[in-house]
Amino acid sequence: MDAKSAGNPVYLVGLTKDELGGSQYYKMFGFTGNRVPKVDPFYGRRVMKSLHKAIVSGCVASCHDCSDGGMAVALAEMAFAGGLGMKIHMGLHNKPAGQEMLSARALLFSESNTRFIVEIRDEKKFLKLMGNTPVWKIGIVSKDKSFKIYDHKNKLIVNTDIGSLKSSWQKTFKDT
Repeated sequence: MDAKSAGNPVYLVGLTKDELGGSQYYKMFGFTGNRVPKVDPFYGRRVMKSLHKAIVSGCVASCHDCSDGGMAVALAEMAFAGGLGMKIHMGLHNKPAGQEMLSARALLFSESNTRFIVEIRDEKKFLKLMGNTPVWKIGIVSKDKSFKIYDHKNKLIVNTDIGSLKSSWQKTFKDT
């Protein structure tokens, strides 16, 4: 799951829905929410089969599921595990068909099923193998240790470094 090489593109595989109910994000604020993630086994199987082909082909350098904490946590874990930064721009590239433009909060912290962050070695091959599976180029792995996320209006909403992210991530284990 660790980021491998600076310059590699980062993609989100799968669709994000406004499903923050029961999420870690809501839990932080003492909320429960009523929009919990729904499972679609047919869609899930299709995404998994395409992603498996891409991984086996070697065009995927690293892959991490978007589960507890959603996309934001998956991106952070990949970055600090690899010792590399990331520049994420949610509005720089076209979103896939079927992806609603949600708030930055929902995009980053939704725990919708069947979503993965992938770092790509061979973009052309990856896109061909993924076929009509929803994929969204969201950024790039960077050499420096900075971790930046820009919303769909190109506003910087997260500006930190991977050392701070890792420290915050480890602190949650010390507090329990």
